[in-house]
Amino acid sequence: MKTAAFGLLLAAIFASSIVSATIPAEVSGARPTGDGKATEVAVGTFLIDVSRIDGADQSFTADLFVLLSWHDARLEGVFEATERVPLDSVWNPRIQIINRRQIQTTFPDQAEIAPDGTVTTRQRYFGTFSSPLELHDFPLDRQRFSIRLVVPGYGPDEVRLVSVPPEVSGDQRAEVFSISDWDLGEISTQPAPFRVASAGRGISGYELAFDGRRHIGFWAGKAFISVAIIIAMSWVVFWIDPKYIAPRLSVAVTSMLTLIAYRFLLDGLLPRLSYLTRMDYFLIGSTLLVLLTVIQVVVTTSAEDRDHGRRAARINRHSRWVFPASFLALMALSFWLI
Repeated sequence: MKTAAFGLLLAAIFASSIVSATIPAEVSGARPTGDGKATEVAVGTFLIDVSRIDGADQSFTADLFVLLSWHDARLEGVFEATERVPLDSVWNPRIQIINRRQIQTTFPDQAEIAPDGTVTTRQRYFGTFSSPLELHDFPLDRQRFSIRLVVPGYGPDEVRLVSVPPEVSGDQRAEVFSISDWDLGEISTQPAPFRVASAGRGISGYELAFDGRRHIGFWAGKAFISVAIIIAMSWVVFWIDPKYIAPRLSVAVTSMLTLIAYRFLLDGLLPRLSYLTRMDYFLIGSTLLVLLTVIQVVVTTSAEDRDHGRRAARINRHSRWVFPASFLALMALSFWLI
């Protein structure tokens, strides 16, 4: 059994060496149509899965299939049927992904050569891709994610990346992704030259992009409801007699410390931003409401100590509806009006 398997392996290696040997040596060097015309490379992509979007790291994890196809007249008639050869034995665009972080490839580095000189390569990339996020509207934000392919060393006038026709490529994404807290839209693809510097030479490139929207239900349960409970806990002091300063102050201060701890927890979900998000405005406003509750406790207790019990009771009665109304206005201002 082992001898048979070893024999098949030797046969495969021998067959590969025969195929490689029949390819002209110059095919692996200069690009096809090197007479001033651009080499046209058709790009077909299929987004298999998006499993994670990391706001703090500003990256996303995806599984992508890429097909490249071009015509090389020097390979016409070399084979009577489609053959697979090592990728380095023929000219190829040597595609790189600009915004890659950590990538794994699945398929071997091979090319298929058809009798008419058409060369096709297939590769599957799985890993993490960087994606700068605009988070002013967090957590109601919509983001655009992209994967940028480039052809190192060639400008758009030398190698032109074009999309495979829709009737050939079909759908460009899986129907369902494994990510649960985002809603991802359709895929758009287009040639996108890349420039290292604004005045530098452009590099032939191609972009796959898709839009994403956060599911607000996740944040409603994790942030809004939790913060609302903490805020409501601080309102208990409005029903406690002003003369009991110890329990009133304890409830108010505990609410403040709990809210501050919760803010640190939510901050870990985002990068260190130089601007405030909608969530920041909401949490800062909530913290100020709790601070006003502490101040109200001090003011009513001071009034009680000065024999102004009626004034303290009146402040308590008004606070029972003023503070909840202020919190509702804060939510509307943070998430709908700005």
